[in-house]
Amino acid sequence: MIQADSDGRVIGIDLGTTFSAMAYLDRHGAAVTIPNGEGELTTPSVVLFEPDGSIVVGREARRACLIYPDRVAACVKRDMGEKFFSHPVAGKRLSPPSIAAFILKKLKQDAERRMGPVAGAVITVPAYFDEGRRQATVDAGKLAGLNVIDIINEPTSAALAYAFRSFVDRGGRAEDTPAAAIFATAPNTAMVYDLGGGTFDVTIIRIQGDEVRVLATDGDVRLGGKDWDQRIVDRAAEMFV
Repeated sequence: MIQADSDGRVIGIDLGTTFSAMAYLDRHGAAVTIPNGEGELTTPSVVLFEPDGSIVVGREARRACLIYPDRVAACVKRDMGEKFFSHPVAGKRLSPPSIAAFILKKLKQDAERRMGPVAGAVITVPAYFDEGRRQATVDAGKLAGLNVIDIINEPTSAALAYAFRSFVDRGGRAEDTPAAAIFATAPNTAMVYDLGGGTFDVTIIRIQGDEVRVLATDGDVRLGGKDWDQRIVDRAAEMFV
């Protein structure tokens, strides 16, 4: 497992469509979620571009969505791999990595305020992300000043977390146990169902030793909880307006 080195901690980042989060491994090998600067465990993946050139990320940017929609970028993950974000922001055509970098930069700064230097980061992506989308995620990390150690599939991350948590819940001592021994206690084959705020995917994985292999995956980068919400709003409008 990747842990801290002499130059600082390595953190894991879930760069989500609607919310993002970060965590690190403590000395026992357990994942600990890092609160952001506002003390919250998740940060809205929303960026507000102020007229004076300043950038606001997170809760305040999310509140500005309805007031200043032309200056807010949200759900940028859906456009990763594309040349430009879906619509101009503050009158400019911006690349998805350049927008996502502001989110990652805030996460990095918030983490460093709480725990000191961040030596590197592992960022998760949907299993169906192609090479272009993965590279765009790496580019965003670099623009944010992160040393991107690896990009891993979200269902793989979920499976590893499940195996670890199950092992600990049964009384295992993770800090004294090789990763392969921990993963051996998990189901050999499993389905990971990931319905997020903006994306949806289903992945079949197989765990063999300390390797997690993706057998099959499919998903939709433009289908998630946000779309469920919109359909409910549309239906309510049809019924009552």
